[in-house]
Amino acid sequence: MFARCALFFTIIGLAILISPTLAGVSHSKGKGKVSSGQETDQLVQIQRKDLRKLQNLYTPDGTKNYIAYMTISNYIRWLEQNPKLNDVKFYSLNGNFSDGTFLVTDGYAASVDTFNESYDRLYRLLKLVDYSKNYFFMSIRTEIKPIFKRALEEVNIEITLDEPALLYYLPKNNALKFNIQVPEGIELRQIRDSRDMEKVIAAYPHPRQNLQSYVEKLGKYNPQIGAFKKDDGTMVAWEFIYPSGLLGVLQTDPLYYGKGYAALITKYLSKQLAEMGFDVYTLIDEVNTPSRKLFGKLGFKSIGEIHWIDTKVMYK
Repeated sequence: MFARCALFFTIIGLAILISPTLAGVSHSKGKGKVSSGQETDQLVQIQRKDLRKLQNLYTPDGTKNYIAYMTISNYIRWLEQNPKLNDVKFYSLNGNFSDGTFLVTDGYAASVDTFNESYDRLYRLLKLVDYSKNYFFMSIRTEIKPIFKRALEEVNIEITLDEPALLYYLPKNNALKFNIQVPEGIELRQIRDSRDMEKVIAAYPHPRQNLQSYVEKLGKYNPQIGAFKKDDGTMVAWEFIYPSGLLGVLQTDPLYYGKGYAALITKYLSKQLAEMGFDVYTLIDEVNTPSRKLFGKLGFKSIGEIHWIDTKVMYK
């Protein structure tokens, strides 16, 4: 049983004359160029010092802007913890992210978003991306999915997976009220042992090359929790927080189903997020009835739909 949570974003840029307060232009590495009318579009990497400006454009509103805001906030925190984390890169279109249009890549994972509802700049940005890594796009909003698919079709990128998931929400004030009662013989602690991390990876719902590195980063830089038997140290359940700030990778060892461990660690991690000042969100497959029942009992409400989209370059 698991709840999938996820991450998404988009940024592309060109060195053109724009307001320096929202430019954040790094001229060192463009990802691609496409002519658009009288100008040539370019992907421009956003400098780390300008990520707060991007974050501040996305005021959390409980629904549409939350995932973008949390994704940006999450990666800012990661980069502050480890400035040498070079896998994480943000991009804008032509060096201008004043309308919130951005892309973020983290190894094989990627996210895009915008609050420009014409979606023209998002479309132009997506056509510039180097898709040779066969990116897995997390938490694509339903509203931007049509323009996302159109852009990928035009640059000959195949969508190998388009998996919708329901977005569930719990206000932080509700999460703060959770009473965490750990059963006798069980302890809650961080997942640090390599063997336990291997167990997490083996049960991960989306196997990918370089998955180990990605999950290890989740475990190192984001809150996560495991439920362990005190007598022999067996990990019976676990849960992480995705870069998008959503609860995810929730799993219970099949040998320990029905004992309430998934609810226990979800309440624990939800309360931890609430104590950090955040509302709590997660993604659940519509057909995953056990997870939907679990989160419903905990007070979560379904508020929308998000898509996980896997891509592959189509060679002619």
